[in-house]
Amino acid sequence: DSRWDGELCNRRKDGTPFWCHASVSTFHHPELGNVWISVHRDVTERRRLEEQLRRANAFLDSIVENIPDMVFVKDAKDLRFVLFNRAGEELLGYERAELIGKTDHDFFPKAEADFFIANDRAVLRDKVLLDVAEEPIATGAHGLRLLHTKKIPILDERGEPIYLLGISEDVTERRQTEQLRERHERTTS
Repeated sequence: DSRWDGELCNRRKDGTPFWCHASVSTFHHPELGNVWISVHRDVTERRRLEEQLRRANAFLDSIVENIPDMVFVKDAKDLRFVLFNRAGEELLGYERAELIGKTDHDFFPKAEADFFIANDRAVLRDKVLLDVAEEPIATGAHGLRLLHTKKIPILDERGEPIYLLGISEDVTERRQTEQLRERHERTTS
């Protein structure tokens, strides 16, 4: 006795194609000999929905990858990174493979990591957006930078946090320009 399972494109009586899951079994019948039984189930709608989901995920992935600011997602339980975009890799100087599954303590000085984690916990506890206008961060690629970071809880269907989304804009140059302008205005007034 043997069995085969798989999906294949079939044709309806009117000739239109459709996808089906086929399960073909063979067994030995004492009077008929080897007998094959085939059961087909239409999976066209499921495949259409899977393709729609694949396209939606590709679209969202493309958006996240092309945002010029650092985008990261941490799981709510352990605050381990689960997503990082290209801008985040470039800013921090780490590849996402090095970041995924790790926490802030794996990359930043203790005081800095503790600050980030305290803010994360407050966002998850209060379930509200936190807007940090200027937060210093030690990067491997660019030294000390100033980030404008927004942290947002991502809630499940019961309203409980499952992820923390962070979006950070590097405002170092803008802040340095503002400081130069302020100094210039003080000296010329």
